[in-house]
Amino acid sequence: MKVPDWGCFVASMQRKRPLFFESLGKGGLLWCNTLNLPKLEVGLVFRQVMFTPRTPSSFLNFGELSMKKTLIALAAVAATGAAFAQSTVTLFGVADTAVTYTKTGAAKKTSMTTSGLNSSRIGFRGEEDLGGGMKAAFHMEAGVNTDNGTGAGTNTNNQAAGQIAGTTTVGSQGLTFNRRMTASLMGGFGELRVGRDYTPLFWNQTVFDPFGTNGVGASQANAAANPASLVVGVRASNSIGYMSPSFNGFQVQLQTFLGENASNDAATGKNSGSGNGLRATYAQGPVSLALATAKYDTDLNVKHEGTNFGASYDLGVAKIMAVYSQDQDSTSGVDAAKVKGTLIGLTAPLGAGVAKAAWSNSKQGATVDTDKFAVGYVYNLSKRTSIYTTFANTKPKTGDKTTGFDLGLSHSF
Repeated sequence: MKVPDWGCFVASMQRKRPLFFESLGKGGLLWCNTLNLPKLEVGLVFRQVMFTPRTPSSFLNFGELSMKKTLIALAAVAATGAAFAQSTVTLFGVADTAVTYTKTGAAKKTSMTTSGLNSSRIGFRGEEDLGGGMKAAFHMEAGVNTDNGTGAGTNTNNQAAGQIAGTTTVGSQGLTFNRRMTASLMGGFGELRVGRDYTPLFWNQTVFDPFGTNGVGASQANAAANPASLVVGVRASNSIGYMSPSFNGFQVQLQTFLGENASNDAATGKNSGSGNGLRATYAQGPVSLALATAKYDTDLNVKHEGTNFGASYDLGVAKIMAVYSQDQDSTSGVDAAKVKGTLIGLTAPLGAGVAKAAWSNSKQGATVDTDKFAVGYVYNLSKRTSIYTTFANTKPKTGDKTTGFDLGLSHSF
């Protein structure tokens, strides 16, 4: 292949159309196929690159000599028939903001809130084909508060001392990839994943909740099982996870995570912030079942154990779902009363959207017994944009009841 005498070039990009490079020097035509170029899934897809001659321009000059060397190298690779491993990178996110009204006893509050339907986030994910059925992947996902523009904090070691932001104002730590930050290897064996990720015990609470543990309708069972004091109630840092392939609908997820304390750390405890979890699932046709269990060392001589079961059945006209959970803390071998949670709910297509309803309950000992009933509707303006409303009533055995109302807009990209 004869390499033309190229000058500099600039990209002229058109959404969902081929990407053309316009030469500012002289030359001919160079064609690169899909295998030789990465695919960037951010609305622009690199399918072909065409170089077309143009007259020289004084408005842009990036260094003609450097460009010549680069194009010679690319032409040499193309001439030998070699191909780079194909990879993809995707920018994605959710912007979800609501007006929320709550009333507990005589206290009333109206506020702007985030994540009433879907958790607001921005992230990047990508894969590289390594050949032979193997892939490498990464996933970087940061939580954002769309009502005020702040970022969500993360935790470095699964302990109270590892909470980013510390005593400063929450959100002032800037953007962190608190929701997920993982690297993976995938193949016929399944997926090996390392980094910060969701815990197996949490998945059932959110997957089988019609409200996805978001907004005023979020499950009371999950709120009791995963209080704010349980740092690893939703995600864990420093984790190693494995997801098996699906065998006739059966799949297994394993996870272990580290608190990264020294073996002689008597003040904190060498195992604090460490834990293990397991989740087994079955999904076939309209049926979905999942069982999860976990054990955590949450602090010095403090342990947490939990088990939950989730199920759903899609009738077509409605999808019925349920969760049952048991969680228990122990301090120096002394067990606290078990926290028991129950949820029964459904989703049903209605017009251009989806109707939701759920009853959930949490119990602990003889004194704690709280019921919650929630209903909501999501109206889809498009595949990526929805408006939604939710009403919820929470009634404890003792104390004031709480009513809540969300009216929000959610957009994904």
